[in-house]
Amino acid sequence: MAWMIVSEDSAQGPSLRADRALMDAHWAYELSIRDRILAAGSLRSDDGLTPRGSLLIVEAASRDEALALVNGDPATRAGLRGTISVTYWNPAILDHREMG
Repeated sequence: MAWMIVSEDSAQGPSLRADRALMDAHWAYELSIRDRILAAGSLRSDDGLTPRGSLLIVEAASRDEALALVNGDPATRAGLRGTISVTYWNPAILDHREMG
């Protein structure tokens, strides 16, 4: 099952994103679960430069399992994410292919 996790940065987002050690730990964590990740990336303001949140689509057996994956991220534990939305995602087209 695929789960779409959308989060908006907390008020501390800019300072937390500026913490290189934290962002390196975040990236290392995402690489450690990459076999579960269908898509991941930051959400940006319309200028394309300013991070405002993130999108993560993961394979997980349940909503709770998907939430556990995002909660295991060092950036989440440090308070980067202000709000988190977890929604079941039924892919129709993925990687330019019809999912049927």
